[in-house]
Parts: sequence; structure tokens; C-alpha cells
Amino acid sequence: MGVLALGACGGAADFEKPANLCETEGARCVSASVRDLLAVDGDTFELRRLSGSGREERVRLRLIGWDSPETGDAAACAAEDALGQKTEARARELFEAGSKVTFLPEGPDRYGRLRAHVYLDGDHVGWLLSRDGLARPLEEGGQVDWCG
Repeated sequence: MGVLALGACGGAADFEKPANLCETEGARCVSASVRDLLAVDGDTFELRRLSGSGREERVRLRLIGWDSPETGDAAACAAEDALGQKTEARARELFEAGSKVTFLPEGPDRYGRLRAHVYLDGDHVGWLLSRDGLARPLEEGGQVDWCG
């Protein structure tokens, strides 16, 4: 398993803007209002909407191919926790300023979250956060070191 080591305080990085896979013909994307989406952290979001029977449904979405710093007990160090809190706040700001979220689901991860490419008004959420140094693309099977 490879590890992509990147410093937590490195600031904004200039990662290539990913294509919106929901614009691909035949893509089975789901659309929702950003008002239905909550930031759990920078790479996990919770979609809340009413089902046809009027019951609230909750689905956790995990960004495919991107990582953001963790908070609390999940953080590996105090610097990661602080950056994770900043990331969570920035994700909320982005959702409050946006209008439409679309996502392309690709099945559950080992924690039961639905792995998905998530787009806010057409832009990938991981890429939007990366512009502020708050998310990084993952190498296959790797993880980001936010404490380095």
C-alpha cells in the first residue's frame, strides 16, 4: 500500500480540474439540492431527503479519489484536527453558496458509505477544496499524511 506524503500546511495546490463524469452520456448520476447535503468532513457528506412515503432517508457519500484531513479522535495529530475543522467549515461554506449537487455513485466502501464522484454546480467537490489546500487526490490504495 503506497502512501502519498504531503504536508498539512503546504497551502493551496494546483491540481488539474477533474472532468465532470455526470456530463458523460449515459452516466447514472443523481441530482439534489445542496440544502439536502451536510458536510461530515471534507471527503464525507450526508445526503438527507424525504422518501416517497415522507420518511427522511440519510445516505453517507464518500468522495472517490480524494482525501481531506480528519477531525477529533480520527485525526493523527493536532495539526490534522485543526485543518480538518477548517476543511469541514469550508465545505459547509461551499454548499451554502452553491445550488445543485450531482453525484455518480459507485457502490459502498468498507464503512458502508456510498463511494461517489460529487459535484457542486458542476465542479468536483474534492477539487474545490484542494484549491484551498484542504483536499488532495489519492494515489491508488494510498493515503495522505496531513501531519508531515
